[in-house]
Amino acid sequence: MYLRIIVACLTLVWGCNGARILGLAAFSMRSHWIVMEPLFEELAARGHNVTVFSSFPRKKLLPNYTDIDFSDRLKPIMNEFSIEMLKENVPNPWATTFFFRDVHGDSCKVLDEPEYQDLLKAQDKYDIVITELFGSDCFAYYAYKLKIPMIAVTTSMAMPWAADRFGLPDNPSYILNYFQRFSPNMNFWERIYNTVTLLYGKFWHLWVFSRETQAMVEKSFGESLPPVSEVVANTSMYFINSYHALLQSRPYPPNVIEIGGIHIKKRKPLPKDLQDILDNAKNGAIVMSFGSLVRAATLPKPILMMFMKVFSKLPQTVIFKYEEDLPEAPPNVVIRKWLPQRDLIEHENIIAVIQHGGLSSTIEAVHF
Repeated sequence: MYLRIIVACLTLVWGCNGARILGLAAFSMRSHWIVMEPLFEELAARGHNVTVFSSFPRKKLLPNYTDIDFSDRLKPIMNEFSIEMLKENVPNPWATTFFFRDVHGDSCKVLDEPEYQDLLKAQDKYDIVITELFGSDCFAYYAYKLKIPMIAVTTSMAMPWAADRFGLPDNPSYILNYFQRFSPNMNFWERIYNTVTLLYGKFWHLWVFSRETQAMVEKSFGESLPPVSEVVANTSMYFINSYHALLQSRPYPPNVIEIGGIHIKKRKPLPKDLQDILDNAKNGAIVMSFGSLVRAATLPKPILMMFMKVFSKLPQTVIFKYEEDLPEAPPNVVIRKWLPQRDLIEHENIIAVIQHGGLSSTIEAVHF
């Protein structure tokens, strides 16, 4: 009897061992890190040992969480995108692919840093790799070298080149690809365009970017390596920052998990000045923010003045994230160079959010 109890207790103890998780979050856009960070934090809170390479070191120590800080070598990207740059790149699928290549390709330059070189000798030190699937797949090679499973995370909707890795249906006759903003009820010509851009994205990634990635990694590792398509085919699971009620409903295999809303943490107290402004907003308040990447200060002057003119006629208070002084702002417009957006939106007096269409901001607005 007692022997059975002892064996059962030992089984429970052995079953509670945490995994040794290696997080490679080298893509230095803050909007992407906002989605990655809570995943690593929760894994550490649940007893796993988490080591994270990123440009966003924690300000407060967290048990089981180790930072490898790259902020001095891979500068965090915040408030650096202009409205004009987005107009030139984002709506254009042909330009967007090269935008991915330039921005995400830069992150692969850290492969030559000593900390990343030391990872190649870290056999039996980690159990799993978690990294971002966006543009370049250079960090997937660490899972290959360390002979451990890999989980991929995309901080937006699923990327076109992810489908073949996970058996993810992407029939362009009814499933919109990443580059399109059509309604799901596409007409014939929209379906044709959706098909062409999907094939273009896959071709570009497989035959251009993947070859460049392989060459870059081989140079850094000093050895010949399998092609990217072979390495990423062993990815065990795929987390995507989407939710079917917001984006198009589509079939997902069991290894593809929607995690939309993971970044919405417990509310923190607002700064006193903002708390007082919202509490006293008798007619409600509106938040206008273009997220952590886009500089609202790059809005063309006529458009900015149009917003100010409209806001001046509203009875609501408007809290506007604007990175410069704005003397033209009417009395009911409060200017702040940075906003705790998630905490603001939850306030009961917020009645609307004006934003740039970012997925995380949209999820927050819908959630609250």
